Amino acid sequence: MDQAREKNGAEIIVDCLKAEGVEFVFGVIGSAILDFLDVIYRTPEIRYIRAQHEQGAAFMADGYARITGRTGICTATCGPGITNMVTGIAGAYNESSPVIAISGDIHTQHYGKGPSNFHEINQENLFRPITKMSKRIENVEQIGEFMRMAFRTAQSGRKGPVYLGVPRNIQKEKARDLTWSPSQYRSEAVSRGDPATIVRACELLFSAKSPAMLVGGGVRWSGAEREILQLAETAGVPVTCSHKGLVAEDHPWSAGVVGMVGYPAAMEAVAKADVILALGCTFNQVTTASYTNRVIPDKAKIIQVDIDPLELGRNFPIHTGIVGDLKAVCREMDEKMKAMGPGRGREDRLQTLVLAKENWEERLLAEGATSDATPINRLRLMRDLNQALDRNAILSAESGSTHGWFYYGFKAYGPVLEPGDLSCMGSAWCMAMGAKAAFPDRQVVSVIGDGAFMMTLNELATAVDNKLPVVVIVENNGIYGNVRRKQIEHFDSRFAGSELYIPDLARVAQAFGAFGERVVEPGQIIPALERAFASGKPAVLDVVVDASWESLEPEVKLRVKDRY
Repeated sequence: MDQAREKNGAEIIVDCLKAEGVEFVFGVIGSAILDFLDVIYRTPEIRYIRAQHEQGAAFMADGYARITGRTGICTATCGPGITNMVTGIAGAYNESSPVIAISGDIHTQHYGKGPSNFHEINQENLFRPITKMSKRIENVEQIGEFMRMAFRTAQSGRKGPVYLGVPRNIQKEKARDLTWSPSQYRSEAVSRGDPATIVRACELLFSAKSPAMLVGGGVRWSGAEREILQLAETAGVPVTCSHKGLVAEDHPWSAGVVGMVGYPAAMEAVAKADVILALGCTFNQVTTASYTNRVIPDKAKIIQVDIDPLELGRNFPIHTGIVGDLKAVCREMDEKMKAMGPGRGREDRLQTLVLAKENWEERLLAEGATSDATPINRLRLMRDLNQALDRNAILSAESGSTHGWFYYGFKAYGPVLEPGDLSCMGSAWCMAMGAKAAFPDRQVVSVIGDGAFMMTLNELATAVDNKLPVVVIVENNGIYGNVRRKQIEHFDSRFAGSELYIPDLARVAQAFGAFGERVVEPGQIIPALERAFASGKPAVLDVVVDASWESLEPEVKLRVKDRY
């Protein structure tokens, strides 16, 4: 504990951020946070990235948190500033992302008068349903304690966002600055899981005829990809994923994504499974086709491993439950499985999986992965993107039909930044900016639909102003493709609200000071990407893609009858 001179509340907040190694604060200025931002301005260790809208700032902090595993920080003024941030924090909550939102709040002498006060709203209550912790700080002496509580809560167990409201007078008042190092108030130790339960799980997995793994978003936060693939190799178990790229898709035991846009190899592996090892997987609606047995077999014995005990058996009954960190549990299981020797049918399972993946590649070729047609086939766009990018490139992919085609056609080697189950349109490309701030030397590319891009297009100014050269690939077809398909299927082609007005996005980008280019021919895709990267600027490639019925969503879309 470092006992120092008296400092004002804003300085104490920043000292707490520095103790945690915070590098960036994403936000929009306002009167209620001027004191906080003034200290940030005088703190060279922390870079303030000014967004155009508070929602964008929250998305950026979320992207930074997801790509680094560290806590993302965003800030806004009170009232409308903080209400603008709600969607971004809700998205972080759904995806268990450790984000701390720090806002200004009403002076303690005036608070509680409601509409009589300028900008007053009960911010603490507003954020309670979408955070792990929501607090208003009423005393400058509480700041250090509440900041420690915020980081501990955001990073402990199942991670997630935290909200702290700091009245402006509390930012000005002074107290002794008692800054603690993170090791003094939170532990980095992980739960290894109950040893006896792990042994039983290994025995069940070893005796299975057709086991499969189902890996969920928890792997992102535990950093367990290597351990998962090692266990897959030892036990001879195909690895399927609820989200794109949670394990590298070119690994021999990686079968791909299951769910509404599932890979045939992955869907078959799970459909035939007698034992499913679920790792950090919530069995969400999209993955399970609305919690039916169309994906998860009714008779499969489920071994569920999760850091959060409340997830065990929440959506599907389990045979065995293990509470623990995925990386630690997978290491323990791997050691036990090695001692048991090679499982039965291991080589046959691998051969079957390799053949299924080869058939899948042939199918993609037949469906247009090398098509020279115009408007551009989205499979061709995805495969050219694969060809042009470095293996360690960071990808973000937006929601809707753009997301479906990305899942279907792009081969991912690492976790993808995506809106997740809340499906906030426009969020993924903002998350890509947070990722680029964290990793300036890596390629960062956002694949987004035209409708989603229009929702956060203003953040191009943020990218240009802060020199964040993210390449944005806009799939331009002039429609909201996902809902367009539903209007055709269920509403007799009454296209209420699904047709878009899209300006010339390349020229818009140039007006912002970014690189902009319109791509209409398939042969232009890779050269345009090369020019975008070479520009050293934020870049927008306005790619004109097919808008026909067949192109709205991939054929393997697993739909539930009469549900939208």
